[in-house]
Amino acid sequence: MTLQDPDDLFGLPPDHRRDRLTIAFITSLVALATDQPAREIVSRVRSTHAGMRARQMAIYLAHVALSWPLARVATAFGRDRSTAGHAVRTIEDLRDDPALDAHLNDLEACIRQAPQPLGALS
Repeated sequence: MTLQDPDDLFGLPPDHRRDRLTIAFITSLVALATDQPAREIVSRVRSTHAGMRARQMAIYLAHVALSWPLARVATAFGRDRSTAGHAVRTIEDLRDDPALDAHLNDLEACIRQAPQPLGALS
């Protein structure tokens, strides 16, 4: 019996370069929607409360709108999986506010309508 490559068992690993570009798109969208600088959303150091909330929204949107597992979202944002999980739970709890819920629905729709990759060009 030979061991199979894990990539053969579970499909190809995510394209980390493409993931980072996708996260840059989501971060830019959230920056526009929240009036927070994108650099504050992706900052590795503590930011303002508004910047932290915008980062949590971006993490949440990547998880929900793209159906990415938390581990993939965390890697793409350069965060720990538990941090991504906390962000998702926090935003889920805040969706009880009808205004925020509607805002997040609009952002999710924007992300889902983004074009998919064309694939290799001939």
